[in-house]
Amino acid sequence: MIYKNENNQSGNQMKTMQFHGTEKTLKSKVLYSLQSIKSLLVFTFCFCCFFSIYSPLLPVPGKIALSQQSSIRIPASPTTIPTNLSHIVFGISGLAYTWDRQLHFNELWWRPGEMRGYVWLDKEPAADSTWPETGPLFRVSTSNSSHLGNGRHASAARIARIVVDSYQAVLTDPNAAEVRWFVVGDDDTVFFPENLLAVLCKYDHGQMYYVGSMSESVEQDLEFSYNMAFHGAGFAISYSAAMELARIFDGCLDRYSHHYSSDHLIQSCLSELGVPLTQEPGFHQIDLHEDAHGILAVHPVVPLVSLHNLNYIKPISPHYKTQHEAVKSLVDVSWLDPGRTLQQCICYERGSGFIWSVSVSWGYSVQLYPWAVAPKDLVKALATFRSWRTRSLGPFTLDTRLVNIDWPCDLPLLFFLDHAARDGVNWNWTTTEYSRDLKQENGCKSPSFSEAFKVKAVRVKAPQMAPSEWKRAPRRQCCKTVRIEGGEILLVQINQCKPRQSSLSQ
Repeated sequence: MIYKNENNQSGNQMKTMQFHGTEKTLKSKVLYSLQSIKSLLVFTFCFCCFFSIYSPLLPVPGKIALSQQSSIRIPASPTTIPTNLSHIVFGISGLAYTWDRQLHFNELWWRPGEMRGYVWLDKEPAADSTWPETGPLFRVSTSNSSHLGNGRHASAARIARIVVDSYQAVLTDPNAAEVRWFVVGDDDTVFFPENLLAVLCKYDHGQMYYVGSMSESVEQDLEFSYNMAFHGAGFAISYSAAMELARIFDGCLDRYSHHYSSDHLIQSCLSELGVPLTQEPGFHQIDLHEDAHGILAVHPVVPLVSLHNLNYIKPISPHYKTQHEAVKSLVDVSWLDPGRTLQQCICYERGSGFIWSVSVSWGYSVQLYPWAVAPKDLVKALATFRSWRTRSLGPFTLDTRLVNIDWPCDLPLLFFLDHAARDGVNWNWTTTEYSRDLKQENGCKSPSFSEAFKVKAVRVKAPQMAPSEWKRAPRRQCCKTVRIEGGEILLVQINQCKPRQSSLSQ
């Protein structure tokens, strides 16, 4: 027992000694750490003082070296200055031998002296040609790169490079003003600038954004991607995203050299950067054939940003012989009220023994159904068009309603824009008038049709839509109808919906 107690005492003494030894070690480590921190603080203070005195020797703040020949401009943090057209650089893809035939679409929306950007051509225009002053200046796409490939793939790489070429053009211009967005489109893309601004102002240009929309034809989206912005509809890339894209682009072209589509190349490269597509359905690829009226008459509650592939569909209005004239009428009316252009409004006209359904696509057309159609059906597009590749009745990325043109009683009466003006009494209001398509034959003998045929025109009065409307929750505005001038004019008045008001109430 005594032996065991002595061992226990000895063990306790050893444990105590070990504990005190550990305590001494900890104290020494703490003192050493404090001395290290003190030294670090002194070094940091000296470092800051030195560079505050000799800061002229450092690179200009806001820039970091890219190479000996160029530098990258770090985009400024969001400011209080709203994004305007001067902050956007457009890059339009074109061919030297076809540009003169496509120019008329570009002239509809381009504003010389107010907009910035270039038409990027595959080669210099003919020496005996005169470049028009009504469109953007031209530049020849980068052609000395080993990453352009050959044949069809070379064309895709050239067009995809427009984003990088536009970015580098800004870098090499010492007088370039602030750039927030690069917007790319085709030579037959028609943009609606104020609505483009309304969309881009929703996003922080200092972040990495890729904004656009998919195709209307599912077969096209399956071929490429539902997460790809189609080039013809146009897409926007923020400065920050363009800067990173330029850094990886040549290597990215090598990795995806099998892609034959420029927009697929862009999407693949941005995917490497982790930048997804931000969908904005106001960009319209119009991958359709035949008559696009059905889709244009039921525009979603978003700004109309662009139209494309206009050479492949019938004139959007039967009042005009050429597509250029028809599209010009839409662009012209958009000057009066950009935000309201193509916005759908639904209301009902009730009479003795009948009810009419009225769907207005502002600045474009009016559909008058001499029977009751629910709003949930009126927002579906009449299937007046066919898919892009197979010319079939779908599938599409939007809801459609099949129509039988052999049954006239199933078709609405169509009215297309005839003229537009600001209201003579209230300058903030507009008056647009739509006349019936006289080419439309309708053999329906229904009593409701007989009464509807008395309507010669639809007159629409509407307040100008403020850009701030797009910052609110999306909602179609309301309207009410009344027949005037002996029933020959159907007057429609549009307003913001009041409390407890719906499409079915007036």
